[in-house]
Amino acid sequence: MKIVHRLYILLSVIIITASINLFLLLSTTQGYGAESNVTIGLYEIQTKSIVQGLLGADIAFLFLVLFSTTRSLNPLKSLTGALARIKEGKYGEEIKYESHDEIGLIIDSFNSMSKALQEKVEKARQHEIARDEFLAMITHELKTPLVPISGYADMMLKGHMGPITESQRERLEIIKTSSSSLLALISDLLDAQKLALGQLKFRKLENNVKSTVEKSVELMAPQAIVDKIELTHNAKDDIYTTYDDERIRQVINNLIKNSIKAVQPEIGKVNVLLEDSPTEAKISIKDNGRGIPKEAHDKIFKKFYQVDASLTREKGGSGLGLSICKSIVESHGGKIWFESEVGKGTTFAFTLPKIQQK
Repeated sequence: MKIVHRLYILLSVIIITASINLFLLLSTTQGYGAESNVTIGLYEIQTKSIVQGLLGADIAFLFLVLFSTTRSLNPLKSLTGALARIKEGKYGEEIKYESHDEIGLIIDSFNSMSKALQEKVEKARQHEIARDEFLAMITHELKTPLVPISGYADMMLKGHMGPITESQRERLEIIKTSSSSLLALISDLLDAQKLALGQLKFRKLENNVKSTVEKSVELMAPQAIVDKIELTHNAKDDIYTTYDDERIRQVINNLIKNSIKAVQPEIGKVNVLLEDSPTEAKISIKDNGRGIPKEAHDKIFKKFYQVDASLTREKGGSGLGLSICKSIVESHGGKIWFESEVGKGTTFAFTLPKIQQK
């Protein structure tokens, strides 16, 4: 029997018994004519007993309705919870319900929908993995011929393959610069694809964070000098922890490079700060550049997102750097974030879980 029909029957019984009660109560208020007091008393007692019995039946039926309704609504609570989990991206959940009433039909429809969603999400995930693997392969193949191009251009510029004219030097400089930029872009693409596939390998060893910061600043110093920007750091104390030195330097280099692009020559300042705490090392890169607009804050770590595309085209960049930085830091168990105010500058910071200091 359907739930709605059951509820209708129970409610009808309650209404009928309530009507009988009302009729009997009204009857007791009528005059009793010339009947004796004894007869009237017995009649009142009998009527009262009947009314009490029917009231008890009313109450019992009411509880029965409440129980039946509550039991019928319990699956709806399960359905609400399952829908909330689907909203969070958890597909494929199945709700157990054996009755074939209205709620049973709803539950069957939900189970079918949940299964279909899971299958579609799984297919999309497989397609995405295949796409990422293809892109990783293509990116690797593109990188292979660029290495000798850049290498031979460098050898010719240094005169290892004979003297060259000034005009040839200018053209070789263009070849070297362009191939280096393309190599950097391809390397970013390859890293991004490997991170997406979980194939980027880390060589985590015990390292000194101070030494890592110093190496990064030393590497980026020539670019800062060319751009007439003040680049400093405060790394003084040794802080030891386990991480991939090359990858963390990649993060620091990328953040310094972004800050150098964001500040103005002559007045630009980029400061790399190293802070120590009992549980982690914190590395911050602070600049006094143009800042990041608020509308870009929630997109800054997304792949290929660029705050200022025209500036990126002018100074180079793929829009992958910050996404890669975030993945590398999180793969080490750390966190990365930023604070920025337009016209005053930006500070990017990340943490590395720390082991006992030596």
